[in-house]
Amino acid sequence: MKKNFIKSVAVILVASFVVSGVFAASKKKEKKQKAKTILVGTGSSAPLYCYLDDDGELAGFEIEVIKAIDELLPQYEFQFEIFDFKNILLALAAGKIDIGAHMYESNPERRKNYLFTEYGYNDFSKYIVVLKENTSVHSLKDLVGKTAQASTGSATGAILQHWNEDHPNEKINAVLTGTLTNEQVVAAMKNGTYDAFFTNIPSFNQIQKEYGNIFRLVEEPISNSPSYFIFNLNNPQLKKDVDGALKQLIDSGELSRLAIKHLGSDTTKNINK
Repeated sequence: MKKNFIKSVAVILVASFVVSGVFAASKKKEKKQKAKTILVGTGSSAPLYCYLDDDGELAGFEIEVIKAIDELLPQYEFQFEIFDFKNILLALAAGKIDIGAHMYESNPERRKNYLFTEYGYNDFSKYIVVLKENTSVHSLKDLVGKTAQASTGSATGAILQHWNEDHPNEKINAVLTGTLTNEQVVAAMKNGTYDAFFTNIPSFNQIQKEYGNIFRLVEEPISNSPSYFIFNLNNPQLKKDVDGALKQLIDSGELSRLAIKHLGSDTTKNINK
């Protein structure tokens, strides 16, 4: 009798927990259903940061940070839209999306046209990369007369443009392209189409791992910048709310944990000091 009573109590408790969990999940879903939809423009071809996994779902460090922010903001429901890198800013300016999320670095031109989060979420300093046997390149000046690839609309592309404007007799042949895959970059470097390209340390480590240590990273970065989420100038409240959530992720250590998990090291530790 006592055994049956205990079993009955256990069944009731389990059922209670299940019902309670379902109720909580239902309430959370209901809350999100009433939330304002926020469209997040991102890319899908940046390994480690934002890419499509084997199931065709967006994955990577930047995607997980956005999802973590979404969890902290019940008044919003974030949805992703995929664009080519160069088109994200155009969509943001036109009001077709609410947040730009593609490792955006700050520069004066962008600051005039968009709002930036108060906090960076990743060290996105850029370095020159050349073939391992190329020992002659140590700075941008060493790329004069050579061909360097950068993405259209990128901070690196702007750096090359400014170099050529400031050095009309010492120009770098800057080739601006859409976002390339690692495979495309490696092929173009091997066949001599490009003499150099630019990337950050986690991405450099990844491409070296994939293709057998064939490149050399020039010691000094050409830019020292965090990456930020950006917003339309007419949406300061959304920026303020995202700032608050991002600060929570920083203070709790969750941002660092996500960086270590997806990028292999804590690329967040010095960017907001």
